[in-house]
Amino acid sequence: MEIDEVAARVVRTYWALLLVMTVLPLTLVALLMSGQEPPSVAKSRLQASSKATDAAPGDAGVSIVVSQVKAFATSENLLSRVVRAQRVDRSTTKVAKAIGVTGLGTSTVVELSVKDADPAVARKLTDAIGTEVVREINQSNQGSIKQQIDEIDARVRTLERRLGPLSRRAGAQPNPDIGAANERERVQAELTDLRSNRSDLQTQLMSAGTASVVQPAVLAPKSDPVVMMSAIAGLVGLIGGILIAVVAEMVRPTIPGQRRVARRLGVPLLGWADQGPAQLADLGRRVRLAAKKEGVGRVTLVGAPGPLPAELVSSVAAAVYGDATKVVTTTTAQPGRDEDDDDDDGPSGKGGDGPSLNSSGSTGKSTSVVRARPGTAVLAKKPAAVTSTETTQPVPVRQLCHVHAFEDIDPGADDEVGVVVAVGPVTTVAGLETVRDLVAASGWPLLGVVGTSRKTAAPRKGRVP
Repeated sequence: MEIDEVAARVVRTYWALLLVMTVLPLTLVALLMSGQEPPSVAKSRLQASSKATDAAPGDAGVSIVVSQVKAFATSENLLSRVVRAQRVDRSTTKVAKAIGVTGLGTSTVVELSVKDADPAVARKLTDAIGTEVVREINQSNQGSIKQQIDEIDARVRTLERRLGPLSRRAGAQPNPDIGAANERERVQAELTDLRSNRSDLQTQLMSAGTASVVQPAVLAPKSDPVVMMSAIAGLVGLIGGILIAVVAEMVRPTIPGQRRVARRLGVPLLGWADQGPAQLADLGRRVRLAAKKEGVGRVTLVGAPGPLPAELVSSVAAAVYGDATKVVTTTTAQPGRDEDDDDDDGPSGKGGDGPSLNSSGSTGKSTSVVRARPGTAVLAKKPAAVTSTETTQPVPVRQLCHVHAFEDIDPGADDEVGVVVAVGPVTTVAGLETVRDLVAASGWPLLGVVGTSRKTAAPRKGRVP
């Protein structure tokens, strides 16, 4: 099955459903949000890290920095401290949902935003949350290093206090203390190692980077979210409508378009029954050609499925039946005259188109009317053109092709009937199977398909059509 057929099945059959599912949620959301004041948004910018290596991985590094800031900003402990410190009556859960963090390019600078109905509260919360986030990031990046430096400093001060007495005891005269001298050497070696470790930690602390607030909170220009939210609601409704249409197509499959129905049945599309006199006349000619090809003199018009409106059957029957009369011309040959004297026949010769020969051999023109009925007809010539020597000639008449609704066909008749299917813009697969069953059961040839621009089902009994 082609993708265009799938789209046509969904759109043509369920266009009303798709329209309702799109317009209804769009209208409801627009009405609900039209009277609401959009919330205020306060934005600030934070330097999440001053390390150049954090921005080196590109988008991946930015994503890590944004995730880190978002994790700190929405933590329960941080928000509890901020709410208590700012003395605002807000739930930490709602504040967490109102926080947004976005990256700015590939840098380590991120934008922190907070939504709130009160613009003053939005600014206070944004500044307080940004300050706490910076403190938490610095504590996370530098806390352990600073703690190690503090421990080293404390140990160094302790060892320096011990180093003075040991030096005096080791240098005492005339009896220096050998044990104190050895202890002094050990303390001096430990101090050297601690100072070296402290220098390394100081280098790590410098390379760890420091977070900071780049821009304090400012209120962003207010934007009306009605259009965007309405469009989203309409899109969601459209997707829901498409899903419903797909499920309905799985339960009750259809075939969109009259030409696709003709391809499914393996017959031609003969024409259109409700697109003007020209199309209707062309339809009549095509049906007569199809009936002549199959050698049938009667045609039944069937729906797919169900009976057809009487007006549709009547219009197709009139187009196929054609005119009630047909003008034909004859020419008689008279002795002593040639074809150059044809204009002397007067009124009887003005309707003729071609020569004919009577029993006396005289030439002349006359007009005859052949009634549209089966078999042959005898030429009835104008009285002025009839002579005593003229004989009548049998003229073959076109075999008529009668069109009936399937309900008017006598199943006991011996006449072979051709089947023409009338279909609208959408045809159910079950209706097509009904037509196939009819053709298989009757043995009648399937001539083609007649298209209509509207549904072909006849009105129910008891209702005005």
